[in-house]
Amino acid sequence: MNRNCVIPAASLKKIVNLDTIPFSTTEEIQPLTSVIGQERAVSSIQFALEIDDSGYNIFATGSYGTGRTTIVQDLLNKSAKSLPAPSDWLFVYNFNSPDEPKALRMDAGQAIRFKKRMNRLIFNLSNELQKTFESKTYAERKNEIVESIQKAKQHLYSEVEQKAAALQIRIKSTSMGFATIPLLNGEEISDDGFASLSTEERESINAHATTVQKLLKQMIRAANILDRKLAEQIDDLNEEAARFVIENHFEEMLELYNHCPDVVAYLKEAAEHIIDNVLEFAGLTESEEEVPNPNQSMPPALNKYQVNILIDNARQKGAPVIYETNPTYTNLFGRIEKKSYQGYIYTDYTMIKPGSVLAANGGYLILDAEQLLKHPFAYEALKRALRSKNLRIEDMNTYYGYTSTVSLRPDPVPLNIKVVLIGNSYVYRLLHNNDDEFRKIFKVRADFDNEVKNTKQALKKYIRFISRVVQEENLLPFDRSGVTAVLEYGFRLSGDQNKLSIRFGEVVKIIREASFWAKKKRKKMVGRPQVLYAIEQKIYRHNLVEEKVHESILDKSVKIAVKGSVVGQVNGLAVYNLGDYSFGRPSRITVNTFIGGRGIVNIEREAKLSGKIHDKGMLVLNGYFSQKFGQTMPLSFSATITFEQNYGMIDGDSASSTELYALLSSLSGIPIDQGIAVTGSVNQKGEVQAIGGVNEKIEGFFKVCQSRGITGSQGVIIPKANERNLLLSEAVIEAVEKGDFRIFSVSHIEEGIQILTGAKCGFIHKDGSFTKDSIFDKVQKRLIEFARTAHHFRKNLGDLEKKENNEENEDKN
Repeated sequence: MNRNCVIPAASLKKIVNLDTIPFSTTEEIQPLTSVIGQERAVSSIQFALEIDDSGYNIFATGSYGTGRTTIVQDLLNKSAKSLPAPSDWLFVYNFNSPDEPKALRMDAGQAIRFKKRMNRLIFNLSNELQKTFESKTYAERKNEIVESIQKAKQHLYSEVEQKAAALQIRIKSTSMGFATIPLLNGEEISDDGFASLSTEERESINAHATTVQKLLKQMIRAANILDRKLAEQIDDLNEEAARFVIENHFEEMLELYNHCPDVVAYLKEAAEHIIDNVLEFAGLTESEEEVPNPNQSMPPALNKYQVNILIDNARQKGAPVIYETNPTYTNLFGRIEKKSYQGYIYTDYTMIKPGSVLAANGGYLILDAEQLLKHPFAYEALKRALRSKNLRIEDMNTYYGYTSTVSLRPDPVPLNIKVVLIGNSYVYRLLHNNDDEFRKIFKVRADFDNEVKNTKQALKKYIRFISRVVQEENLLPFDRSGVTAVLEYGFRLSGDQNKLSIRFGEVVKIIREASFWAKKKRKKMVGRPQVLYAIEQKIYRHNLVEEKVHESILDKSVKIAVKGSVVGQVNGLAVYNLGDYSFGRPSRITVNTFIGGRGIVNIEREAKLSGKIHDKGMLVLNGYFSQKFGQTMPLSFSATITFEQNYGMIDGDSASSTELYALLSSLSGIPIDQGIAVTGSVNQKGEVQAIGGVNEKIEGFFKVCQSRGITGSQGVIIPKANERNLLLSEAVIEAVEKGDFRIFSVSHIEEGIQILTGAKCGFIHKDGSFTKDSIFDKVQKRLIEFARTAHHFRKNLGDLEKKENNEENEDKN
């Protein structure tokens, strides 16, 4: 056995040295205020924040728990402090187009003042106008106009009445109008009297009545003209009285907001609208408002002059940073509420409500990419708003043309906003590869790493991070041993002795839980035992499946041998990922070789239980084997390789070296030590390549050996490239230190097969043969034997067939 391949116990874990960092507990450590690692992501975000151009929104990618959201928020908050507070936004009634409310922009904090001033103005104006129209002066002037018109109308009637009397016709007013009654000697003629008159007299009376009727029609037309004149004169009087009051009241507001053209235009329109509807405004006539709105604080006649504030930045210090956790369409873009009254659905501009996009206008909006994509229309609407730099608040159905009812279409609000989407790399690639607009709108990718190189500076920051968590969450302080244990856990999470994990979500859990267990045990400080116990308890909560699998191995339901030697059989190692927990377990791999021409047969593939990567590993294995033994002769054999008692899909190439060892053992007839498990992929040159989950694999096999009984000769072979990934548990390291368990690292297949069998592979000679009695020599001889046997069989079979043909011909003759 090659002792140079044995890894010493000191190399099986990361030794954390804190001698250069003096402290006793985390109470002496200044909490972290900066970012650990993530230079690439931080640089990308700062670039996007500083560049003032279209489309430089950010998509932050990285694993969950790397602190993406926290770091993004911290950077945005820092940037937002240096920016001015954005404008206020409000909606007002559009007097020219009521279905299209007007959006008004005001300096931060001015919207609420404008609303108060407007409310005060409207209330005061309503009261003042009511007093004006109820004043003695107004009443006298109005009466003068009315009396003048009434006199003129009376004069018209008198003239017609005089002319009628001259024609012996009396005019009588009825509910149906005016009636003409003929007279004779000053007395009304009855029907009988009229009938007794001569024809000439009757015709004369009828002619006179017709003349009077024409005069009455002329009088009525003249009277109508006078009524219209009366109405116009009263309107002119009302306008004159109202304009004097209204312009005096609006003059101050117009001067106050003369720097805001849109506001000035609105105030002028409002003043003209009040003048045009002054009696209704003053409460002297009934309002045309059909539906009482409970949201309004004013009388119905004054509702149109309400101010609907959507965004009030009076208390905003710097630019806003909004994190929308539920990015539905309405939560993002706002909504137009509707209410029901006696079966009637109604809405108005005061029911327009803002969303988080408008709330973040002038600042930053943070969204979870996956959540955004889950909600219908939200992503498309966001792209449209960012592309057009305008926000329209409207019903979602109206937005896509699905409604047949009339709704409001408020003015668009100009957008000046940076959006940060947070998601994983898969979502980013999906959008980047399939959505052309995405590439134009989200031009900056901030990619968060999940690990940081182990440097003195990184260690100091990590310790400060631990101190920050302890202080922010009011946990028990950690002593040096506790901090060291947390750092070791950080190395284990990264899976690399030279890197620390910055998946802070997982690290914080252990810090928090270690403090909990320390408090429960009435400790005043968190030490190494409490951290290790927290890790142990975390594993216990998640490893039920692992225990069940382990039980099935112990009760021999699943056959795994950890002692003895067997030809064509080896223990491979696999990792099972349950999402929140992963563990390793051994799997028996067996190979049978025999005469045939099919070459290496992957039973899993034949049964459609093999993934593409595993299939590739088998083809690579075949490439190495053919290159090694097929240079001087054609290969004529068959071999079947399988994972015993496997009933699910297998993928990955980490067992390809293991399968090759079993194949060489089967052909050479040299048994493999069952106490040594193997992991590692192989390339066509026979080099053993790195794999994943090396710690879980080693610990999984060690657990089986420990339960079955440690023999002192057991161990695991791993690729040499994985030495840096070794961060094993205390139990494994202790067993290695005692010499009860060994970890081997190999860089080539020949090293591994020698460890497993105790035999050397041998060297190839110029004639194509290998060192006598070596593994490769025995494999080659077995292949030659298979070929000869097959050749003799085919020759004998040909001779037999020829003999049978001759005998048939003789019988025919």
